[in-house]
Amino acid sequence: MAELHRRSVAVIGAGPVGCALALLLRRQGVDVDVYERETESAGSGSGNSFNLTLTLRGLSCLPRSVQRRLYLQGAVLGKRVIHHRDGAISTQPYGTSDTHHLLSIPRRVLQDTLRDQALRAGARIHYGRACVGVDTGRPAALLRDSGGTTAWVTADLLVGCDGAGSAVRDALAAAHPGDLWVRRRTIAHGHAEITMDYGDADPTGMHLWPRGDHFLQAQPNRDRTFTTSLFKPLTDDASRPHFAGLPSADAVSRYCAAEFPDVFGRMAGVGKDLTARRPGRLRIVDCAPYHHRRTVLVGDAAHTVVPFFGQGINCSFEDAATLAGLLEKFRFARREEDETLVEAAVGEYSDVRVKAGHALAELSLRNLEELSDHVNSLAFLDRRALERRLHELHPELFTPLYQLVAFTNVPYDVAQRMHGEFSAVLDSLCGTRDVRRERDAIIGEFVAAYGPGFSAGKLRTG
Repeated sequence: MAELHRRSVAVIGAGPVGCALALLLRRQGVDVDVYERETESAGSGSGNSFNLTLTLRGLSCLPRSVQRRLYLQGAVLGKRVIHHRDGAISTQPYGTSDTHHLLSIPRRVLQDTLRDQALRAGARIHYGRACVGVDTGRPAALLRDSGGTTAWVTADLLVGCDGAGSAVRDALAAAHPGDLWVRRRTIAHGHAEITMDYGDADPTGMHLWPRGDHFLQAQPNRDRTFTTSLFKPLTDDASRPHFAGLPSADAVSRYCAAEFPDVFGRMAGVGKDLTARRPGRLRIVDCAPYHHRRTVLVGDAAHTVVPFFGQGINCSFEDAATLAGLLEKFRFARREEDETLVEAAVGEYSDVRVKAGHALAELSLRNLEELSDHVNSLAFLDRRALERRLHELHPELFTPLYQLVAFTNVPYDVAQRMHGEFSAVLDSLCGTRDVRRERDAIIGEFVAAYGPGFSAGKLRTG
C-alpha cells in the first residue's frame, strides 16, 4: 500500500468549514491539503436543504474580502415576518441596530465562494478521497479513492471538518474510547424543502408560519426567490419515513391548504413534492474532547446541532478562527515540527470550544418551541418587548439572548449562563403582573436589583 507524505495541515472535508479553515491557515503561510470524499462535480443536495444564516459572530471570523463577496450574493434579513393562523402578519426585529441582521445564503453559494478563495490562497483540494482510518500518533489519515486504492497521508496536524457523519470523529472514538466520548441523538422533527413561488413577498425578513409543533419557513434569496422548508415531526416508520399525518399526496395538500392558506396557492405540486422526497432527519451529536494528540475536530464533526437558532455555521466558523488563531499564537507556521506545541494548541482549542458547542446544542433545541409556537403568544411578545426596552435603556446591564448569541463574540456557554441569571430575576419581577402596562416599573426594579456600577461583563468570568 503506497504512502504519501504531506507536511503541515491535512483537512478532511472540503465543505464551507474545511475551506474556511484552509483559507485562514494559508493566510498564515501554512501548507494545506484538503481531502474530500465527493467528486468535484457532486450536486448540492436531495431536496432537504435550507439556506445557511450567517450572523455577525460567524462573519467576523472570515477575512473582510470574503465578507464583501458573501454580502454581494446573500440576502440581508433584519426581522422575522410572522404569518399567523388568522391571516394577520407581524414583524419582530432581530436586534437593535443595523448590524443585527442575518445574511441568508444558499449552502452551495457559500461553499463555492469559500472553495474558490481557499484555492486562490494556495490550498490544494483533492476530490474523490474518502477517509477510512486515522492514526493520531503520526498523525495520518487513510484515504480511499474512487477506484478502491488506499493510501496514507501524513501532516503535522490532521483536522476533521467532515460534517455530522464525520469519519475522523468515528475513527477517534473507536481507537480511543477511553479518551473521547460521543453521544448521538435524533429529535422527532424532520425537514424537507417545498417548491413555492413567493416572489412578491417582503425580501428583507425571514418568513415563518408557526403552527404549534411545526412550522413553515421561507428564506429570501438574492434573486428574490425563496428557499422554503417545512419542519414537522416524523412518523416512527423506519421503512417509509414521512411526516406524521401526511402519508399521501392528498393528505399533504389538505394539510397545507388548512395550515398555510395564504400561500397554498403558490405551492404547485406540494403533495408530490413531499411524498417523493424523504424528509431529512434532524440530529444532535456531542463529543468531548475535540482532539486526540495532533488530530482535531472542527465544525459539525465536533458539534452537530439542530438548525433552530441558525448558529451551526457561525459556531463552525468560530471554531476555525479559534484554531487558526491558536496555531498562530504558538507560531505553528514558523517552526520545525514540534509535537508538544501543536498538542498544546489543539488542547487549548478543545478546552474552549467544547463548552461552547455543548451550550449551543441546548440553546438550538430550546429555540424550536420559540419558532413553532411562542412567536404567536402575546405574553411571549410582551416579554420580548420588555427585554428589548431594558437593553435600549441599560445596554451595560442587559442584552437579549438572541443578540448575545448571534451578534456578539460572547462564548455560547457564557451567554447561556448570563441569560439564565437575568431571566430568573425578570421572572420574579414579572410574576403575574401585566408586563405591557408595568414595563417601566419592572425595568426600574431590575436596575435597582443589580445596583449602580454593575456590568453584565462581570458575569463572563463568574
